[in-house]
Amino acid sequence: MKPVGLISMGGYIPAKAVPNKKQKQLVNFLQSETLLHSAYINEIEEYGHLPGTVETNYDGWESQPWFSNWLKNLPPHKQHDPFQGTKERRRVPFDPVSTRESVTPHPMLSSDAETLAGALALFNGGITPNDIDLVLCNSLVPDCNAPLNASLVQHKLGLKNAGAYSVDTCCASFITMLEIAAGLVRSGIHKKVLVVASALDSHINDKSTYYSVDTGDAAVAGVVSQVEEGYGYQASHSTSHGNRHAAITFQLRRPELLTPTSHGPTYEQVFVTFNDQDLCKEIAVNAQRDLVEVVSRTLAKAHCSLTNIDFLVTHQPVAWTAHAWREALNVPPEKFYESFERYGNIGCCSAAMNFLEALEKQLIAEGDIVVMASSGIGENHIALLERVAPKLVRSVSG
Repeated sequence: MKPVGLISMGGYIPAKAVPNKKQKQLVNFLQSETLLHSAYINEIEEYGHLPGTVETNYDGWESQPWFSNWLKNLPPHKQHDPFQGTKERRRVPFDPVSTRESVTPHPMLSSDAETLAGALALFNGGITPNDIDLVLCNSLVPDCNAPLNASLVQHKLGLKNAGAYSVDTCCASFITMLEIAAGLVRSGIHKKVLVVASALDSHINDKSTYYSVDTGDAAVAGVVSQVEEGYGYQASHSTSHGNRHAAITFQLRRPELLTPTSHGPTYEQVFVTFNDQDLCKEIAVNAQRDLVEVVSRTLAKAHCSLTNIDFLVTHQPVAWTAHAWREALNVPPEKFYESFERYGNIGCCSAAMNFLEALEKQLIAEGDIVVMASSGIGENHIALLERVAPKLVRSVSG
């Protein structure tokens, strides 16, 4: 069977600096190869960072006139630590078209964030758009409910030879797409698959809730193709607990802190909602066991043990979860990377972004055996074992 795995990655973290040596070439690539709006490209060219801002606790909450009321309405056990381990999170800019044409502009479209992440993956790996023959896409907040974003991302990236379809296991989706892409390339059905995901919380964040401080914006992408013998995808395993499906949902509702008037707007929109507290508690109680199960079964498929693991990256739903998973798997802190304090929960991008940043910081090296694991509301769990290919290391370091 063909050895396949990740050969390149790219991550869109708003306001992240672009290395000076890459800045001009990246701008040229985005201008010539993509349909990304010029306003986003101009921010990279003029300021040397990816479009967007850093939102601190002070910016988003403490400086607001409603902050004292928000604090008073928190659950009592959260009032002493209202920000729950987060110090900042990233926010995408407003969409330039809606800013000019609408009295209520909206944040950057998810398809644009996905286009930027996908372009970074192609650019970093020196991969031409015509080489991609399939796009797998997941959007926490798609541009519209139907059709979803996959074909739009294919169009905005100019991938003329690629098909496109969407995959959804919520926050576990990026790893799920890696599993699917590996199978498609190993079988010979496809040669180079672009996997791209976004979590633009700015569209659905009700700042008046206690959990609104935990979530931020990001997009991430990777290219799966044939790799050197012995490297790449080794095994994966997933489980699902559909009885917890109603725990956390998207609901059309008003903000929790609202003083309405009889003649004014209701401010109703779709927000993330902790819908069933009993099921949410069930998820928390079983969090360690569920993730240990998928990791253990993945390792068994690869005839591997935890002692063989060089590094672990996971989802980071709330401050305690990632370290609870690490401890349950008996992985030492030096073999683990998380970014919750800076980014918060970035949904389907969390595990992948932690993997990418660990590569950038040279915490992961060529040949290392890495476990990527995630939960996802629904309730889904998946783990994937990857032996890091030389091509991937070169794409990140270059």
